[in-house]
Amino acid sequence: MSFWQENYQFIKEVYEMRHSKMAEWMENVEKAIARIMADKVYTSAEFKRERDTFNSLCKDLERTEVKKWLAQILEILMAERAKDQKKTEGDKLDALIQKHEELIPSVQKTAVMVDLYWKCYAYGDELKPHVEFLDGIMLSSTREIAPSCIENVDELIERQEKSLQQLDAKRTVVVDLIDKGKVILQHPEKPKFLEANVKRIEEGWDDTKKKAQDRLKLLNETKDAFIGYAEHNETIANEFDIAEEEIKKVKKHFNLEAAVADLKKRQDLYNKSNDTINGLFDSINANYNCMAITIPEDKKKILTKEIKAVEAKLEVNGRFKDTVAKIEVLVGSLTNFDKNLRTIDSWMQSATAELNDIKEASGAMLPEDRVARTMDLQEDIAAKIEILKSDAATELELLPQGDKVPADAQAFKDELARITKYVTDLAEKTRIECDKYSNDVKFWAEYRTGIKEFNPWLAGAEKAAAEGLSKPADLAEVKALNEKVGAFDKNCVNYMKVLTAADAAAQKMTTHTEADNEVAALKTRYETVKKVANGWVAKVDTLVKEWVLLDNTVTELNSWVAKDKSSEGENQFSLEKMESTLGELKNIFKQKEKLVEGL
Repeated sequence: MSFWQENYQFIKEVYEMRHSKMAEWMENVEKAIARIMADKVYTSAEFKRERDTFNSLCKDLERTEVKKWLAQILEILMAERAKDQKKTEGDKLDALIQKHEELIPSVQKTAVMVDLYWKCYAYGDELKPHVEFLDGIMLSSTREIAPSCIENVDELIERQEKSLQQLDAKRTVVVDLIDKGKVILQHPEKPKFLEANVKRIEEGWDDTKKKAQDRLKLLNETKDAFIGYAEHNETIANEFDIAEEEIKKVKKHFNLEAAVADLKKRQDLYNKSNDTINGLFDSINANYNCMAITIPEDKKKILTKEIKAVEAKLEVNGRFKDTVAKIEVLVGSLTNFDKNLRTIDSWMQSATAELNDIKEASGAMLPEDRVARTMDLQEDIAAKIEILKSDAATELELLPQGDKVPADAQAFKDELARITKYVTDLAEKTRIECDKYSNDVKFWAEYRTGIKEFNPWLAGAEKAAAEGLSKPADLAEVKALNEKVGAFDKNCVNYMKVLTAADAAAQKMTTHTEADNEVAALKTRYETVKKVANGWVAKVDTLVKEWVLLDNTVTELNSWVAKDKSSEGENQFSLEKMESTLGELKNIFKQKEKLVEGL
């Protein structure tokens, strides 16, 4: 028996042990690959252990000697064994070798990924201190602060400036790290966590820088608000005092030019004071609103109380405005008062000239014109006297009274008295002049009243005369026309009495040439109408008589014809009388028709 046959069992056990070790090794490699390629994100230390385990398992990846030994030993062991056993054991070894060969590409690929992943984990370790640094800056830039004084704000500004300086110092390193991460990201097999790390450092840097700058900006604005609040409170207090002093300086001036100039000055001062105080108060509120973002609640309460105290003093603007408004009313009233006096003073010259012209031109004027002009002048003077009465009332309210009146106010009083006296005297002179012609006024009024009554009637009568009379168709219409013509003629007589009365009134005036001319013209027109009326009366009267005669004759003829057939008619009827009556009827009818045509 050969050596191999004698030691078959021992050699087989050794073979199976090495076969099992080979299979176990491949299983461990597969597990290591699975752990490395898992979705789990390790710490760098954990991944280093996995990497080292993988590298340790894959040192002799080919396992050439092991596979060769297993093949040789299996061949020896199976040399004298049954064919089925030999095939079974051969298949097992072939399967093992096949699995090993299939494992090699996966191991090689994983080895590449291990290097890539290790770079990513090393990159994460490299990022960690910088991310922690940014987190620290972010925390200091976003944490709540409550500075209660400007010194606190200065300290916070100093710290924030240092934080920004640190950020600027780190900028190059962080930018390089971001660029480095972006290069690794270009690998198609990069792990998912790498993108999150790069995004975290990139966005973290931008966000932290912005938050740090925003916090520094807020702190600087808060500092300016602390300074502005103090300065504006001091300035507005001074402006309140200035406004109080300016209110005391407002005085009444009665020299119009000086009053207007002083009003303009006071208005400008008020507008400037009002704008300044309101602007300062708005700034104080803006300062408070800025400080209120960060200052503690107890400080807010103190500042709110201070602002309310300032707000209470804003009433000085209202008092200043009311004071200036009173001067505006005074100057407006003084201006109107002066304008009225100047207007009446100018009018006095023209009114005097009008009165003189009435006196001097009386010989060449018609009395009625003189009366009319004098009455117009009296009405104008009366209107001016009413204005002067109103001015006198205004003077009592507007100007100071008593013994010690300022010279400028006294000048207005004197001017009002002078103008009032002049206008009053002028009114008396005009009244005397007008009284001389009082009867003329009365007679003129009577004359004009009559003319106003006569003229419309005359115009209507002329229109009726021009239109003529309608042609009647029967006796009833003739009688109606007769009544109409009679009424028209009666109106002519009555209205002639109106014109005669008006003419009689005119004749009582001192001069009445114009009235005489007007009455003469109206009488001429009247005569024309009266002539027509007379003709109508004569014609219609004759027409009525002829129409009545015609109507009676026809009635008589009809009566004879009715009796023609009676015995009485036979005894009384006369042919000659019948023919005579018909002839008379024919003549009457022709005469009637002629009269109708002649209307």
